[in-house]
Amino acid sequence: MQTNSARSKTIQPATVGAETDAMCGKCKKATRHIILAMVGVKPSRVECKACGAQHAFRSTKGASSRSRAAAAVPTLTPEEAWTQAMRRADGATIRYLTSGHFEVGQRLAHPTFGDGVVVALSSPTVCEVMFNTGTKKLLMGR
Repeated sequence: MQTNSARSKTIQPATVGAETDAMCGKCKKATRHIILAMVGVKPSRVECKACGAQHAFRSTKGASSRSRAAAAVPTLTPEEAWTQAMRRADGATIRYLTSGHFEVGQRLAHPTFGDGVVVALSSPTVCEVMFNTGTKKLLMGR
């Protein structure tokens, strides 16, 4: 029965919150991970479902397939990734306050970094926000 359910799985597109296979340095093997942050269309930060470790995304594929995949998918600049994230973001822009609580996909207006999109929740008091200059960790719920 397990082989039938494995065959019927559909491939999810890589998005924040989706699951993917990645190499875990702590487990020393390929395990299922949750995508925490992305740069363009590639996962950049993941959390291992087996041990809970958060680390940079490391593909389970060998170097030869990695170079082919890199040639097939153009790399986005931070500005292009931010533009795409802003298009996908939910609702109106909310002013950033350290006392606020934010969800993945919300638009934020930061007084220093400008407009951004929440791409991950690192903890109950920290969110990762993608700005046109890069991703920043910001406090929340304080």
